[in-house]
Amino acid sequence: MNGFTKNGFYELIYKNERFSFLQYIRKDLICDVCYITLKNVITGETMTFDQAEVRGLQIAGEEASAS
Repeated sequence: MNGFTKNGFYELIYKNERFSFLQYIRKDLICDVCYITLKNVITGETMTFDQAEVRGLQIAGEEASAS
């Protein structure tokens, strides 16, 4: 998950739910837990995901890869 770019949109699978139209905001390490913060560019909602629970991550238009 180190391949984030500021200009790409992402899709990810988190706890068996798919999230789309996401823009990378930041990555944090808090108490040995890595969190990824992304913003939905359609709704404006900002979401933080526990990296250990992310099952697939892709740049929009590419195939999902397991983390």
